[in-house]
Amino acid sequence: MGWILTISMCFCLTDLDSILRTPTGLPAAQIFLNAGGKTGGTLMWGFAILVQFFTGCSAMLADTRMAYAFARDEALPFSSFLSKINKYTHTPVNAVWFVVLFSIGLNCIAIGSTQTATAIFSITAPALDLSYVSVILAHRLYKDKVKFVEGPFTLGRWAAAINWISIVWVLFISTVLFFPPTLPVTASNMNYAICVGASIAAFALFWWWAYARGKYAGPRTNEYIQEVPTEDLDEDYGTLR
Repeated sequence: MGWILTISMCFCLTDLDSILRTPTGLPAAQIFLNAGGKTGGTLMWGFAILVQFFTGCSAMLADTRMAYAFARDEALPFSSFLSKINKYTHTPVNAVWFVVLFSIGLNCIAIGSTQTATAIFSITAPALDLSYVSVILAHRLYKDKVKFVEGPFTLGRWAAAINWISIVWVLFISTVLFFPPTLPVTASNMNYAICVGASIAAFALFWWWAYARGKYAGPRTNEYIQEVPTEDLDEDYGTLR
């Protein structure tokens, strides 16, 4: 779908310079206006806003799950507060509000400085890719030390080759995403994503050595899992047929 969207957007690029200098400040919105007129462009932009809203909801759900999981395992500051489960809703309300307020704070930065907000948000693409490849790299490096139980689907003998290709590609594209968009590089067009990423990594390492390494020992899920006996159980994977 992303490839189809890219081809469609490129097909509608009639005048790149005018689109980049659009008075709306949003080149994508100008493309919609050029392609569909005022009514069609507004309708298409409305769908884009709707997609952004639901994407934000999905992202907040994922972030809340991660915040609660790390807090439950005592890997975050104020873990005891963030890992509390509300006795009425049986959900991690504290973790939810932490993610909501933190997200609002990040967006409020744009009110004072759009450049700072752009620098923060530009880390999302390489950070997401690196979060994926770090797991693959750890598996390849520690596969002889840590027992890995394969699931019902496996790449077999091609797994190692595909893993290393993925690692090389993600490291390459992540490096490219840290480059400035234009030359010559100035303070105004510099890509500060590398600074944001380095700050996050520095804080994570500091917290790990200062506190978390003495508490965090991996996911503590066994004590929360309740065994539910059933007669209709798959013997190989322990799942319902």
